[in-house]
This record gives sequence, structure tokens and C-alpha cells, in this order.
Amino acid sequence: MRRLRPAGLALVAALLATSCQPFPARGTGPTAASSASSAARAARSPVAGGTFTEAVAGIAGYLNPLFADEDNARDIDSLVYQGLTQAGTDQQPKPLLAREIQLSADHLTYSVRLRGDVKWADGQPFTVQDVLFTFGVLQDPNYTLPEAAVWKGVQVKKAADDQVDFTLKAPSAAFPGSLRVGIIPKHLFQGEVAAIPVNPASGPKALGTGPYMVDSISSDRAVITLRRNPFAQPAPHLDRVVFRGYSSLDAAAAAVAEGVADGVGGMLSPAQAKLLARPGLSVHHLASFSFAAVFLDLDPTHPYFSNPAVRRALGQAIDRQALIREVLQGRADAQTTSLPPSDWAWSSGASQLFPYDPEAAQKALDEAGWTLPAQGLYRTANGRDFVVELVAADAYPYRDVARNLQRQLAAVGVGVRLKIVPVGQLVTRYLGVRSYQMALANLDNGPDPDQFSFWHSSQTGYPLNFSNLPRQGFIDKDLEDGRASPDRDARIAAYTDLQTLLAGAAPALFLYEPHYEYAVNRRIGGAHFNPVVDAIDRFQYVTDWYLAS
Repeated sequence: MRRLRPAGLALVAALLATSCQPFPARGTGPTAASSASSAARAARSPVAGGTFTEAVAGIAGYLNPLFADEDNARDIDSLVYQGLTQAGTDQQPKPLLAREIQLSADHLTYSVRLRGDVKWADGQPFTVQDVLFTFGVLQDPNYTLPEAAVWKGVQVKKAADDQVDFTLKAPSAAFPGSLRVGIIPKHLFQGEVAAIPVNPASGPKALGTGPYMVDSISSDRAVITLRRNPFAQPAPHLDRVVFRGYSSLDAAAAAVAEGVADGVGGMLSPAQAKLLARPGLSVHHLASFSFAAVFLDLDPTHPYFSNPAVRRALGQAIDRQALIREVLQGRADAQTTSLPPSDWAWSSGASQLFPYDPEAAQKALDEAGWTLPAQGLYRTANGRDFVVELVAADAYPYRDVARNLQRQLAAVGVGVRLKIVPVGQLVTRYLGVRSYQMALANLDNGPDPDQFSFWHSSQTGYPLNFSNLPRQGFIDKDLEDGRASPDRDARIAAYTDLQTLLAGAAPALFLYEPHYEYAVNRRIGGAHFNPVVDAIDRFQYVTDWYLAS
């Protein structure tokens, strides 16, 4: 149940942030200076009222959580709509619109008891019918977005006036995280599924159970203003949140630096981050649930990557700390396993199995038959040079990461030709159709360690499934055990073994977990965040934000 999001489409997410200033330890939040400022702000009493303005690149599309197909709309939806669950500080799903979730003895049915004290922003009561309607849309044959795949085979039924039962075909401990999807109000939508995204309730009249509702949308959609939901629990301090679109992230960052807007986040270049390093701004550095990796052509009939010893050697040839230091300026954590280091099931032991060791890498390549001629630049085997193509998105930091990898692999006699392509093409022409030798991508792993779609042999139809690996049966068993039991310790044991197996199989070159960087004007008090976030989760505690007096 993993959604992959590349920048701009529904598949590779760009959550990376960079800066020219020293970077604090992962998960520690703002810099020391901004921490002191936060403490000072906390001593002030919140002031009711005021407006927070977020600067974004581009404009938002449909304001409906079931149809949002780009990040700006998802950000706005996170303030308007709520799910049955939300991610807690420990990355575990917690009830939100639900008040209680129980799991049946066979681990197949999740019984969700709903809160009875919730109203929509127009005053209508939130009921079980809204939940049934929302998931009915997700399961409708005419609903064709990628999220539909999550809900195939899930039986959703009303069990009581305040209870919905979700029955799965097979156990999935990760399922409660899927209930984060925003619930939409049934009473505002009529007719076919195709009519929902063009309904005014998915635009200028959008409302939910979240802290805000849409107040106005400018004619060019560049400015979207949200006003306080009068029935929100808890009620927010700020009266309004405004999303102001700019032509580029450069322009959005400049607006915040100049005080025209209050917040900006996302994929900041060093120049943008330097622009935001000002006394009036606090820059929050947070781990993300995403990871960057080079995916490999594992077709056994192709000559370069069919041997896992060669794949492991390439992983050992990459100095991830140097890459992070030189390209990302410290704003990432090195990753050598399939799970990012911030994940609660990440294995320190598995991460150390094949450390950076260029000498070991060269020896392994020699033993695999890829030898370096006395006068040659690249290794050869059976008359073929080890020269491969790496596809990367034409965006920061991917161009620079690709160039860094090209240089590092050349040091062990592996030639890399770079192919820099538009972000959208990376998905549609390469990743999505498996047309590449090497492809650099940044994937959203989400708050649960379940990676069933990536590695299980039953998921070969999935574009980013890499199975048929050494010891595949054991890999499948770990994936099944990891999602079968709700016990956290049992899941950690399964995923620890999985990471060990995948370290040996080396289906990809895992590189780093990027950090998310969010700049906020210090006139805004109470801004705090979970240690690890999806980008939209930066607003999870927006009801605590206030305009400092």
C-alpha cells in the first residue's frame, strides 16, 4: 500500500531541501538559533486572529483529497479534510475521525468506531454515510486514479450507526495508515464519480471537518484563501491561511525572504536556502519518509546487473557521506538498506553489511569477470565495456547527484553516461515502462515499513517491483510476516531479516533519505512538527499556530 510520487506526477516526490548553512542533527527540528527563538515565542500568549501566507510554486488543481493530483492541492486538502487516522509522533497511525479501531482475531477485519462530536464546516453532522460514500468512490469502477489499487478487494460495510468494518483478503498491519485518506461530505456530492472533481465542493466551496474551509479562489487560481472552520475541534488560532502561487520556487522563496509570505518549503536549491537564512525566519529541518535510490535493470538476459555480486560492488563503490556533503550539503542521511534511517523498522545491523569500500568493490568486480585492462578506462567482460546509462530528472538535486555518481563509479572502472530528462518523462518513458539501465528516483515510503509492492514476487505487474531475487522465497515470507502481525516487535524482526536479505540481493543502489526543509516567519508562533513528516504533514498541528504579538 505504497504510493510513489515523482515530482509533479503521482510517482517521484521531491522533498529534498538544501542550504549553505551547517545542518543540525536529523530530527532535531530548527537550528539552535531558531530553537531559542521558538522558546521565546512559546513564552508569549497566542493571539487569536491573523493570517498565515504560504508561498508555493505553481497553482492548485482539484481541492478534493480523492482527486488531488499535485502537491499544492494535497497541501490545501490537508487543512480542509481529515481522515479516519493520522500519523503520530512515533509514526504509528492514531485515530482522528475514528475514536477507536479494533482488529478481529483473524487479523482480517478492522472495525472503526466513529466520533460522534464532529460536524462538517457547514454545520451538518459527520456520519457513517460519509465514510461509506468516500470509500465507495475509491472503489467505483469509474475511479481510475492510482489510489484505486489500494482498495481493490477490500470489503467496506456499515456495522452500526457509528461503525464501519473494513475486511481484507489477507492480513495487513499497514492498513490503518491507508485510512489517512480524507473523508468527503456525501451531502455535497451528487451524480457520477466523474462529476465530483468539477463540483464546486471540490473547488471554491470546498469544506471538510478540518480546521479550515475554502473562502475564495482568485480567477487565475494563483491565490487560494482558507478561512477558519467554525465547527473545527480544536479551533485554530489563525483566522486565515492563504496559498499564493508563484512562477517558480525561486520566486516563492524570494517572497518569504522579503516578508511578502510567511512560509515556504520543499526542494530548495543552495541559492534558495541561502536566501532564506535570515534572522526573521526559522528554518525547520525534518527527516522525510522518502528515499533516493538508483534502480537497476535486473533482466537476467542483460549483461550488466544480473549478478548480485556486481550490484553489491557498485553499492560499495559509492561514498554516500561524500555525496551528501558535496551535493546535498548535509541535508540527508545515508541509506544502504531498503528502509530509510528514520523508519521505526530500520536495521542498523543490515545497514553495515556492505559499507563503503572501493577496494572491496574492485576486487568483487574482478572476481565477477569485469576486469580493468592495463591501458583502459573501463572494465570489460567478454569484449564488452562496462558502460551504462543513468537516467535522472532535470531538476535539483538529481542532476548533481547523477554527476557525483558518475564520478564515483568511474573511480572503480565503471562508465556512466548521463541522460537528463524532464521530470514527467522520467516516469512515463522510463520508470513506468521499465525502459532504463539505471534510473535515479526519489520515492515516498510513507510512515509504515511495508514494501510489499516493491519486492514481493506476486506484484510483478507493479512498475517498480523488483523480485526474482536471490532467496526470493525468504524475501516473500518476510514481507508476508511483516504485514501479517500487528505486533510491532514481530514486524521489526521480519523487516530486519528482509533488509538483510535485500542487502545481499542488492536490487537497487540505496543512497540517502532527504530531509524536508520548511522556512517560517518568526512572527508565527507555535509552529511545531513531528520528527519525520510527509510534506503535507507540516500542517498537522496548524491549530497550535498563532500570530505572535
